[in-house]
Amino acid sequence: MKTLIITATSLEAKQIVDNLHFIKCSDTVFSNTDYNCDILTTGVGLVATVFSMFTCVNIKEYDLLINLGTAGSFSENLKIGELVNVNSDSFEDICIRDNGEKINVFNSKFNQHFRNLINNGRIYNTSDYPHFFHNLKKVSGTSVNIPEQNPISNYEIESMEGAAFMLVCKHFKKNFIQIRGISNIISKTKRENWDFNTPINNYSDLTIDFLKQNKWN
Repeated sequence: MKTLIITATSLEAKQIVDNLHFIKCSDTVFSNTDYNCDILTTGVGLVATVFSMFTCVNIKEYDLLINLGTAGSFSENLKIGELVNVNSDSFEDICIRDNGEKINVFNSKFNQHFRNLINNGRIYNTSDYPHFFHNLKKVSGTSVNIPEQNPISNYEIESMEGAAFMLVCKHFKKNFIQIRGISNIISKTKRENWDFNTPINNYSDLTIDFLKQNKWN
C-alpha cells in the first residue's frame, strides 16, 4: 500500500520525517521507500492545499491519503491534544449573496456540478480507511480562516485545509482519512495558550505506529 501524508507545514510533519528518516526530495516532498510513503507539505490554506495536491504529486499513485494537522474545537467536550477523525468537512467561509440571502457557494445554483462530491454543503468521508484508525472519535469539521469571528454551532472542529484535502480525495475516488489534534477551544482558549506541540506529538506517534505496522505492505 502506497501512502501519502499531507500536512500544511513542514513543522507539522517534522517528527515523522525525523523519526523514520524520510529523505527530502524537494521543498515540499519527503519520501521513504522502506515505508512506501511520501509526505507533501502544501502550505497553509484552502488554495495552497488544492494547488499543491494537483501539482506537486501524482495523486493517482497512492492507495491511501492521510491529512494530519491541528484544529480548534467548538466544543469543550474535546480535550487539548485529543485526536479526531473528521468524517465530514465544509467550506463554511465561501459564501455568496443570492436574492439577498447569504448561502454557501456549493449550495448555489452556480455549482450544481459539485453535487456528486458535496452534499448539503458538506464533504463526507465514505472511503475504506484502515481499521487501525477506527477507534478515533468521528467529528464534523469546517474549514474557516478566523473561526472566532463567526462561531458555528453545527460543527465540532475547524481547520484551515481539511475541506480542500477531502474534496480532492473525493474527486480522485481515493481512500483517505483526515486526522486532527485539538490545539484550542474556540473563544475559550487565549491565543497565547494554544497548544500545538501536544496534538502534533500525538498524531505523529499514531502515524509512526501505523507506518511501522504496515511496513512492506
